[in-house]
This record gives sequence, C-alpha cells and structure tokens, in this order.
Amino acid sequence: MKILKFGGSSVANAENINKVIQIVMQSPKRRNDIVVVSAFGGVTDDLIRIATLASKGENNYRLLFKKLCKKHDEVIKKLIKALRAGRQAKNKKQALKEAKKKYDELEKILQGIFLIKELSLRSLDTVMSFGEQLSAQIIGEAINSRGVACKFVDARNLIKTDDNFGSANVDALKTHKLISNYFKKSSMLSIMGGFIASNSSGIVTTLGRGGSDYSASLIGAALNAAVIEIWTDVDGVMTADPRRVEEAFPLEEISYEEAGELAHFGAKVIHPKTMKPAR
Repeated sequence: MKILKFGGSSVANAENINKVIQIVMQSPKRRNDIVVVSAFGGVTDDLIRIATLASKGENNYRLLFKKLCKKHDEVIKKLIKALRAGRQAKNKKQALKEAKKKYDELEKILQGIFLIKELSLRSLDTVMSFGEQLSAQIIGEAINSRGVACKFVDARNLIKTDDNFGSANVDALKTHKLISNYFKKSSMLSIMGGFIASNSSGIVTTLGRGGSDYSASLIGAALNAAVIEIWTDVDGVMTADPRRVEEAFPLEEISYEEAGELAHFGAKVIHPKTMKPAR
C-alpha cells in the first residue's frame, strides 16, 4: 500500500490535476493506494477571505463565493469531458450534483456568519474544510470517469482531534483505530481530503495550514503503509531556501529527525507534525 499526497500547487488547475490522475493510475498496485489531496490552489485563502468579508457584513462576499463555485464547476467540466451518453456523462453529472450540495451547505453557513457578524475559529474551520471536501470529491469522480474505481472517504470520520480549532491536536489512539478498522473493509483506490478532521462531537476541526502532509502521515502510520509519497512542485527537501540561496540543491536522503527539525524551524516543504507518525 502507498499513501500519495498532492498539495495545493499540484491540484491548482485542471491541467495539473490531470497529471495527478495519471500518476495515481500508473501506480502498480493502485487498488490498495490511498490518495490525500489539498484544496485546489488558492481556495483555502479564498474561503478565509469570503468568511472574513461575511463577518464584517460586507455583501460582496456573495460575489466572491459565486466565483469560487464557478471555479470548481469549470474544473469539473475540463476534467470530465462528457459525451452525450456513457460513463463520462454520468460522472460529470454526478460531480456537478455533489459539488452543488456542498455549495448550498457552505452558502447557508456564510449567510449565518453574515447575519451575526462573527467569525469564530470553529466557524472558520468549518468554512475552510469545504476546499478539501470539494477537491477530493471532484478528483475522485474524475478518476472514476477514466474507468478506474475510486471511492471518496470523508476524513472527518477517521481523524479525531481535541477542540483546539485552527490547529487541532490529534487523538492518535482513536484515530489509529478508526483508520485501521475502516480500511480493513476496503480494497479499492480511495481518495480523501487532507487537513480536515473532527472532534469527539463530530464538529469540524483542522490540523493547521499545510496539514495535509500530516493527514497522509497519520494514515500511513495507522495502516503500516510501505511508503508515504508527498508530491509537490519542488524537487525535494533542499539544503537551503532556493529563493534565498542560488546554490541550494535537493538532498538525496534525510533522516526523520533532520526533516522534523527543518520543518520545526520554518522549512515550508513539509508540515512540522508529519514526521512523528511516519517514524
């Protein structure tokens, strides 16, 4: 089994997502693989901005919300080029239908934020979670449209945390048990959103920005996966920040401890909490 995680830059647009799908489909034992995806590029920032505007009572949040919905619909149409009949037409219709359900749910939440003019960390976590939910569902349906069975898995049911909204702490034992039990009964390619989880009451929490790496690591650890692959738009873990040091180059290998220290001290290539479960 492999865990493959794709970040926001890897799923920034339909062109990049098609590359992601090719990578997933070329995996030699893909039936056992689990794909973890971030929200489409820039979507989490857009969601924060929309929620913030709504909390200030600014009506133009609705315009930005409509643009966000349109962006996702356009990706669906580009990924699943439906014919008049056949599998792809059904997959495209299904993807648009599921996306519409999410838009309607999110719109009601934003309307509530607009009316009470308050944006708590709890409410913001709920709003931000829609990026990963939409991304995973859309990419999963696009994989299905290519004749490869792919099941959407809701990460909120598997990763359990405390109530520290915005950067929740994972209940490792409960999470490990839920993941193990769920995937014992599953033997097909699965896709889920990273970054999102829920507390003991089922209320949405998030693992902190960049938390999709951490999600992939938690799943890999619980299932004793052969490998956790984190796909991104840079060549690997570099000797230094390549934006500041021209001579920086990718390291061929690095220990868990060294990678953890780099992340702890600010390297953006990996989430600081990722290394502990993987190790």
